[in-house]
Amino acid sequence: MKVGSVEVHDQAIQFKFHLSTGPGGQNVNKVATAVELRFNVEQSGLPEPLCTRVRERGKSHLNTAGELVIHATRHRSQKRNKEEALQRLANIMESAQIPPKPRIPTRPSARAKQVRLDQKRRTSEKKQSRKNSLD
Repeated sequence: MKVGSVEVHDQAIQFKFHLSTGPGGQNVNKVATAVELRFNVEQSGLPEPLCTRVRERGKSHLNTAGELVIHATRHRSQKRNKEEALQRLANIMESAQIPPKPRIPTRPSARAKQVRLDQKRRTSEKKQSRKNSLD
């Protein structure tokens, strides 16, 4: 199955349908329109670095079994809720495909070091002068 621009194994995605709340009149009481999408990251067939980033991007949807659980109840039809759940999963996958930028270590300049040391010295002298005045 293709999710966004990523190909995943079919057994990695499961759908559950149940009665929804909210607008819809009697349709809400009769038809299971709410969609719960479960995406098993381990069974998805994605490379390990991508799996790690998917878990990080979707950590608010992650359960203890390592599945991303996405609930979609906004629309009145099951089809539109299913499309919305797949779109949300695709958004997570798309953002996970962009690798993080590597941190470039930097050092403080000589001037910045000198300013910091001067400030420390002034603070120390201020506290020493208070200490001597109390004796």
